[in-house]
Amino acid sequence: MRRSNLKDVLDVFKRENNFLIGTHIHPDGDGIGAGLALALGLKKINKKAIIVLNEPIPENYRFLPIDGLVKNINSIKVDYNIGVTIECSDLDRLGDVKEVFKKVKKIVNIDHHPGNTFFGDYNYIVSSACAVGEQIYDILKGLKINFNKNIATCIYTSILTDTGSFAYSNTTKRTHEVVVDLLKYDIIPSEIYKNIYEMNSLGKIQLLGIAINLLKMSKDKRIVWTTLKQDEFLKTKTVYEDAEGIINYIRSIKDVDVAISFIELKNNLVKVSFRSKDDSIDVNKIASFFNGGGHKRSAGAQINGNLEEVKKRVLKRVFEYVSKVKNKKAQGKKSMD
Repeated sequence: MRRSNLKDVLDVFKRENNFLIGTHIHPDGDGIGAGLALALGLKKINKKAIIVLNEPIPENYRFLPIDGLVKNINSIKVDYNIGVTIECSDLDRLGDVKEVFKKVKKIVNIDHHPGNTFFGDYNYIVSSACAVGEQIYDILKGLKINFNKNIATCIYTSILTDTGSFAYSNTTKRTHEVVVDLLKYDIIPSEIYKNIYEMNSLGKIQLLGIAINLLKMSKDKRIVWTTLKQDEFLKTKTVYEDAEGIINYIRSIKDVDVAISFIELKNNLVKVSFRSKDDSIDVNKIASFFNGGGHKRSAGAQINGNLEEVKKRVLKRVFEYVSKVKNKKAQGKKSMD
């Protein structure tokens, strides 16, 4: 399938009247915020738009204006002309929701990950966008939709979370230009931040403590990883979503180039997250080897297999890749000398 431009997707949203919106399993701030902003915007121009998710919205995003827009997969009884996927590299990322999307007439695939497989009938893929929320901002502006506080809050949430509170390298001049415009609609950044990052349960903090205590490092202290088994979630009465952000804590350790978290989702399925601080180390390439994806400095994959076996395979790949990158850099330095 070919890449679609902004005009292509605007034509679809102008022409059609009912839309089913979905994002990836274990939805995050970008998927939820961007999806809600799109649905709210489409409703303002008298379009029908519903969001269907594989799991409930995580607690720290329930402050957003959901307004009855989010439905469980079992409640979808009618057919929709257009399915809109948010931040999905392929259709399988929808989880069980994929079965509903197989019934729609056309799919609009909106994503900013370079590893997208262009599975849609329309593929609006903008890898330079800091978040899908930035793309939704452009779509709503292109549709001449009047923004309000709710729409602006959802887009801001998308951008805030996918840029690591504007700390990641995907934060650009355009990112801040969009945020400046969003601030016109009386959003309160401090309140949004507090709701997302400062409403942690005791269990979530205990889970973080366990992850830090289980930290392992390479001999040169450049590669660091941690592991969370199902037992840890039971012990702390937490869910997978409570592990979101732990990878960023271990990534922040001084002199670390690559951080990895291994999270046992269920027997023989492991969620692996990768983060890089070294611009020469592209963790998207590592994730892609395991049929995952993401960005140069932030990527992930879900890998079938026993937890210890998965760790062994992944760490072997990471060590080999990092060693190759460092050797290449050393050779380049010698040639310059």
